[in-house]
Amino acid sequence: MTKPLDPEVVRRLETCGQAHLVEHARTLAPDVAESFVRKALEQPWDELRKAFSAPDRGTTPVLRPPRVLTLRRQDSEGGLRGRLAKLGEGLIAGGRVATLLLAGGQGSRLGFDGPKGEYVLGPGEDRSLYAIQAERVGAASRRAGHPVELIVLVSEGTEAATRAAFERGQAAWGLDGGQVRFLCQRRLPALDAEGRAVIGKPGRLAMAPDGHGGALGALVRSGLLDELADRGVDVLTTYQVDNPLALPLDPVMLGWMVERRAQVVGKAVKRLPDEKVGLYARTVQGSHLIVEYSEFPGGRMPEELTMGSIALHGFGVQWLKRLFDGGYALPYHRAFKKVPYLAEDGRTIRPEAPNAYKLEQFIFDVIPEAERVEVHEVAREREFAPVKNAEGVDSPETARALVAAEARRWYEAAGREPPDPVALSPLDMERAPPA
Repeated sequence: MTKPLDPEVVRRLETCGQAHLVEHARTLAPDVAESFVRKALEQPWDELRKAFSAPDRGTTPVLRPPRVLTLRRQDSEGGLRGRLAKLGEGLIAGGRVATLLLAGGQGSRLGFDGPKGEYVLGPGEDRSLYAIQAERVGAASRRAGHPVELIVLVSEGTEAATRAAFERGQAAWGLDGGQVRFLCQRRLPALDAEGRAVIGKPGRLAMAPDGHGGALGALVRSGLLDELADRGVDVLTTYQVDNPLALPLDPVMLGWMVERRAQVVGKAVKRLPDEKVGLYARTVQGSHLIVEYSEFPGGRMPEELTMGSIALHGFGVQWLKRLFDGGYALPYHRAFKKVPYLAEDGRTIRPEAPNAYKLEQFIFDVIPEAERVEVHEVAREREFAPVKNAEGVDSPETARALVAAEARRWYEAAGREPPDPVALSPLDMERAPPA
């Protein structure tokens, strides 16, 4: 390049331990170099350096089972579900609940090129994961008598396609035009073993989304968390796009949160043997948390911890606001991954073994900060049908079977003959003629 770099730019990058980016910029054409340097300076290097140098969590602390609203209690205590549902319905009807759909991921693990939410689960071509999730929110909105705000977390790679999908489908899914908001999570540089940013292509850093925990930071940076609090929204529920049986606006869960004055509530199912799922637990000091299966030595989980998270939570909005206004930040987790990089000869190398670290935040890491956390046990077959793998366990095949079984329950409860094939569609049930 012929145009020299600004000395202040050079100093800032060198101070951050990223001097190699300066050297790379000097090999680029002036316009490309300017864009590359600007992108590099936008990165939160102090934050990343601190996260990269932080010690590992160490040994897993002594853990106890969490407090749980068990299915047994819900079934045996007469009137409990009805009382809680009434409280939750009042919360929704009063405009005091919003929901956040975590949909930043791609469908590559399913062999699908596009946002995972656009994956068609079936049986019809209109049964995408987005459609199923959106119809649930639409149905809850009609019961409440007003639109419940749906916030959709996207990533840089899924935003355009997701916006287009909702623009095409939201009317058919029963959503109002202004009911849906989009929130984009950050992308962060991958780092090599020395904490230096990986260059993926000439003039481009190797970047990766900051994990589903990035949703909370995005809420803060966008001002949306403040807006929700100012509008009187008390609870924000969060859930994953790849669980078509998720009930993010469950009145019973919300009612339990109200009755217990909880800052956090999470749904859980009894874990299966060898199931790779995060477990709810409580420390000896009383804090609740979710521990990933990988954090236990040899992956062996204590038998007394039986409540597996289904990644559906309710968070008190005012509590979140106080927490982040006080300077709280979610911790980062380092994941050693295979990251394509630019070789000295100008070729992009796709390594066969992990070579760099991606930094992610997990939304459940905020839970130990809460003074009151409640776990709500639900029936696995009715609320947990994850679509994680192309085949086998937690695949589209297993999810379709669970979804079809739940849809049949709906028709049978309404005294109607289920169609064949049967689809999970609140709209179809509402449009069906009376029994």
